Amino acid sequence: MSPAPHPPEPARPLERVWLVANRASRSTDEGRIAALEAAVLAAGATIAGSSDFPREPAPGAAALAGIDTLVIMGGDGTINSASAAARGWAGQVLAIPGGTMNLLPRALHGDAPPEAIVAAAASSDAAPMLVHVPVVRAGDHTSYCRIIIGPMTRWARARENARRGRLWRVWQAVRLALARGFLGGVKVAGHAGRHPGVLVMPAAQGLDVALFSGSGIGDAMAVAMRWLLDDWRDAAAVTAFTASELMVGRRRTLRCLFDGELKRLPPPARLVPGWSDLRYIRTLPA
Repeated sequence: MSPAPHPPEPARPLERVWLVANRASRSTDEGRIAALEAAVLAAGATIAGSSDFPREPAPGAAALAGIDTLVIMGGDGTINSASAAARGWAGQVLAIPGGTMNLLPRALHGDAPPEAIVAAAASSDAAPMLVHVPVVRAGDHTSYCRIIIGPMTRWARARENARRGRLWRVWQAVRLALARGFLGGVKVAGHAGRHPGVLVMPAAQGLDVALFSGSGIGDAMAVAMRWLLDDWRDAAAVTAFTASELMVGRRRTLRCLFDGELKRLPPPARLVPGWSDLRYIRTLPA
């Protein structure tokens, strides 16, 4: 994997901030956003702009002229969308956890709460760094956290409903996923058979890949329950490995989840590692 476009360097001060958050989300409600705004002001910054995403679009590079820091509070999909909108901008991004998985904020800040992240990002004593983060690219799409490919993407709806406490919708989604979520699968170059689920995550050394290759309802339910509760990479019917690139699919359009957002890719899809266009504030020690 090629080196990042720029080496890590000390983060810049938080001065003029644009805040992107979803006020309608249960994970980023009005109270949590107000607490984040208070933390930004306490750090000595000015909130020069804000977007109630997705009701309002995330700012593009032109809108961010004169802004030094884009603060994004949301889940993996929100961070992905806001980062894509800001492509070409030369400022720094502060990713704040506000969803269910929060994989990118965890990689940058550990399990620190939003207010502590803002304080550390503004503190010279904490030595926050500005870094590119590893990503996975497939065609015009980029993943900062993970891509799921194949019929198992149907389990995503069940997982989200479970996390939101919508028990009836969980049951409906589970019934649909059991009926369709393990039928067929996708071809992966260099690996025999078809795989109902392919998980690809960015890593500094390339791509972290997990292939579900189980057969029968027992294997299916074991993976499904692990996914509903946490992560399915450790299930017995899953093969995990690291790759420099991955070719997926042969004839049919691929159903994919990029950081939780549904996309469709023409086959075959070539997945390659890379680095983010923007740079992110990291408060964890290297």
